[in-house]
Amino acid sequence: MIGFIGGGNMAEALIKGMTAEGMKDIVVSEPRLERRQELEKTYGVKTLQSGREVASFCDIIILAVKPQNMEVVLDEIADVIDDTKTVVSIAAGITLSYLQSRLKTGKIIRVMPNTPALIQEGMSVYSLCECFTGSEINIVKSILMSVGRVIALPERLMDAVTAVSGSGPAFIALFIEAMIEAGEKLGLNRNDAAELAVQTALGTAKLLDTGMSPEKLRQMVTSPGGTTAAGLKVFEEKGLKPMVLDALSAAKSRAEELGKKA
Repeated sequence: MIGFIGGGNMAEALIKGMTAEGMKDIVVSEPRLERRQELEKTYGVKTLQSGREVASFCDIIILAVKPQNMEVVLDEIADVIDDTKTVVSIAAGITLSYLQSRLKTGKIIRVMPNTPALIQEGMSVYSLCECFTGSEINIVKSILMSVGRVIALPERLMDAVTAVSGSGPAFIALFIEAMIEAGEKLGLNRNDAAELAVQTALGTAKLLDTGMSPEKLRQMVTSPGGTTAAGLKVFEEKGLKPMVLDALSAAKSRAEELGKKA
């Protein structure tokens, strides 16, 4: 039995992928009655109000709560967790050592998924203790692969992962939002500007997914003295790359802070 504590968007993305792959025996704890009813109706999963009840009878427990709420959740479930259970945390900044200090199991996996999991195009990164070699790892990988791609990295890189792929969809969305607004100011209507910007982002991502480097693609589009060169010159003069570095560094620092507060 696989249990979710927290029935928010990321939990729903995983449940959607799992049920699409035919996975069953899923139970979700969620305090909001309407949300429980929605998850039951949409995915046919069992729901409960109590996270403790989920933790008590599930073999794999996925902590899908905000980092700020993790301490309360761990207080609620700690005494029903033993070394037979596998615990997966998808909360930003919450470290393996912190979870191990609160739970009586070494079978703990830290995961950073991202929002495109909602359409099975997610990117998940996981870390775990070297002492954990059980078959449960493959089950967790199967859960994550049901919503996109999965790689394993050392935990020391997880805050950087949070900045790049965890927060990344919002950063890319902001750039597209800016392109749409700029398109409107240049005379396009909003619907046309949105279609142009979104399809351009989608096509560009698919081109890059073939293995083409961003530098190569940029060079393909750019002619000396042309329109793209004129636009790129403005980005360079305004310091786009340093600005991106500052934004990702701020996200990484915030992930570190959330881990320390937990």
